[in-house]
Amino acid sequence: MTILVSNANGKVGQEVVRLLVERGADLRVGARDTAKAQAEFPGAKVVALDFDRPETLAAAVAGVDSIFAATAYPLLPKAELDLLAVAKAAGVKRIVKMSALGAELDPTSPHSVVETAIQESGLAWTFLRPTFFNQNYATQSAAAVKAGAFYEPAAGGATSFVDTRDIAAVAVEALTKPGHDGHAYALTGPAALTRAEVAAILSKASGHEVVYVAVDDAALRGALAGAPQTLVELMVTLFGYVRAGYTAAVSPDVEKVLGRPARDFASFAADYADLWKR
Repeated sequence: MTILVSNANGKVGQEVVRLLVERGADLRVGARDTAKAQAEFPGAKVVALDFDRPETLAAAVAGVDSIFAATAYPLLPKAELDLLAVAKAAGVKRIVKMSALGAELDPTSPHSVVETAIQESGLAWTFLRPTFFNQNYATQSAAAVKAGAFYEPAAGGATSFVDTRDIAAVAVEALTKPGHDGHAYALTGPAALTRAEVAAILSKASGHEVVYVAVDDAALRGALAGAPQTLVELMVTLFGYVRAGYTAAVSPDVEKVLGRPARDFASFAADYADLWKR
């Protein structure tokens, strides 16, 4: 069974590739920059997959049985609708799609539009709907945490942060084992935390004080100046959900699929502590 990872650049896609390589899967890594991907994943079969060059899609999916689709938000829904059309024509059997928690509640959202198209395609499918990632504090917010303060318009809202390693593990189960077709998994961590609680955990892990500074949406827009407007509006909306309490729910789906508890935030912080130490 040949598996295509259509985006190995993201936090989850990188982990999916790593896990599939460990399992010895028949893997194909789709990448816009094939040289960079080959250097990052030595030994893996890397193929060109560039949504700005539609001709690369057909070659990338030829002979593929299953696809892991995780696409940058500004490219949605068109990129994944294009990929779906090519996949269906090529005889691909299954798509495991990275979506977002609550996508099903808004039928006009890009993720929901793609989910609906996949459901209507006749292909087997599994949807992964994660909440905010633990790893956001190890990537875009890493410098701020190391400096001692991070800024978010979350007020006192809580979030059941999920680890990208758990999302990837669920994806690999869905790609390689039976029993996941037709399932939409809500992927969260084991507990909801306020940003003040996050700051306390990061302080302990890093060995220095880290504080959370609540800001407003205008500050968020300023911090994201230059980013695609669709992404800016998405982030403003998501933090509105945090403040409204919508991201505090905890789902059992990670444990249900993996047979073990989801990683908690403290475990994540301990694993990545070197990033924030001074």
